Amino acid sequence: MKKGFLLFCLCLLLLHAGIASASLNVVQTSCNILMGEDECRIVCCAQVHNDSDQLAGLEHGFFRLINGEEVIAEEGISRIWPYFLDPGGDGYVFETVTFYPDEDGHLEAPAITGVTFELNDMTVPLTVENNRLKADMHIEKTETGGYIMACTLKNEEMETAWNPQVSFGLYTEGGLLLFADGKSLDNIGLSGGNQIEIQFIVNPQIVAQWGKYGVEPAEVRVAGTYRQETD
Repeated sequence: MKKGFLLFCLCLLLLHAGIASASLNVVQTSCNILMGEDECRIVCCAQVHNDSDQLAGLEHGFFRLINGEEVIAEEGISRIWPYFLDPGGDGYVFETVTFYPDEDGHLEAPAITGVTFELNDMTVPLTVENNRLKADMHIEKTETGGYIMACTLKNEEMETAWNPQVSFGLYTEGGLLLFADGKSLDNIGLSGGNQIEIQFIVNPQIVAQWGKYGVEPAEVRVAGTYRQETD
């Protein structure tokens, strides 16, 4: 891997950028690169904070990769994890952009000087707030150098938790966001007192990049939620 490519990764990882609404403000961003033989995927995420004293939901948004003054990729954002952020609470958005070889079959990581997330919030009534599940996550390094992360969601209430969701962020000891992800278990009901385990995998290539510039995950922030079936 070339030195310039490593510097590119480091610059993306340390980049703190974003455009946000008055309620949903981007705290920090992180991008990871997955280089394959026939595609290059840029996996970006952002930690988002609700600065208001009300529940905040995402109406719509955009994610952009920028090179100088040129937008080289733009994707729409349809949701935030969890669905609604508590007053003063944090959540995540994450998107992937894929680049393919040019007409000559040449593939390389694109030159990127900026990452922005534009998030437009919506008014959320208190009746649709998140219901919480107990969430615990265990992280193990795999033999191939990646991470397997097992998250246990437990419903400590009497009612059934329909369509449970889990989201998490991986941070360095100094609080730098490295990675974020989430899953929604559609059409699944977790009855009161029961639990379910969900696994996430962090690609070894991503972990190797972290090691190249001397950072590693030291903290995981995980949240399990569900919404009322009648919402």
